[in-house]
Amino acid sequence: MESDETILTELFGAGWPAPHRVVPNEATRRWATRDPRGPAWLRALNRMAAPALARVPMSMQPRLAASQTPSRPIFGPTAATDDRGAHLVEAGPLYAGESVARIADIRSAADVVRELAV
Repeated sequence: MESDETILTELFGAGWPAPHRVVPNEATRRWATRDPRGPAWLRALNRMAAPALARVPMSMQPRLAASQTPSRPIFGPTAATDDRGAHLVEAGPLYAGESVARIADIRSAADVVRELAV
């Protein structure tokens, strides 16, 4: 997906109530038009639910992400990937920002850990 626009939103804060820089999609167009951060009631709900949602086991998170749709305003921070379903392109965060431009290469985790250990 290509875009010339990003927004800073808290819409995808279920379990991670923090600002996210994302490319607009159907979810942001529906729920973040008046305020790019998202509806105030949803941001408050995300903050209140964060302690419980942060404890959801990693094995259950794909199931929660699979239930996200642009029409329901409960959005977690799980991004779209090949194995998570195409629906997250319109119902999940499409992370984007200046830090992406700083990626110069792709390295294995083993290489990164070795570099950190030196």
